[in-house]
Amino acid sequence: MDKPKLASCSPDDVFKALRKLGGFIFKQGAKHTKVIHTETGKSSTIPRHGKVNRNLLKDFVEEFLVKELGYLEKDIYKHLWC
Repeated sequence: MDKPKLASCSPDDVFKALRKLGGFIFKQGAKHTKVIHTETGKSSTIPRHGKVNRNLLKDFVEEFLVKELGYLEKDIYKHLWC
């Protein structure tokens, strides 16, 4: 599977992809947005300003979305391509 570079993802790009996947609640903080999965209650954070660090985003996808929540990478990257 071909993966995106994740080099220039904005927080809005990430939030749009998560909305398309469905099942997430977003709670705004001053510097971060808490992303909560509605079925499991597990959460993670995404910075709200500037570009999202590609290593942080890669860890968010691989560790949180794939390992903890059970999403498939191909389904995630179908919506998150930046």
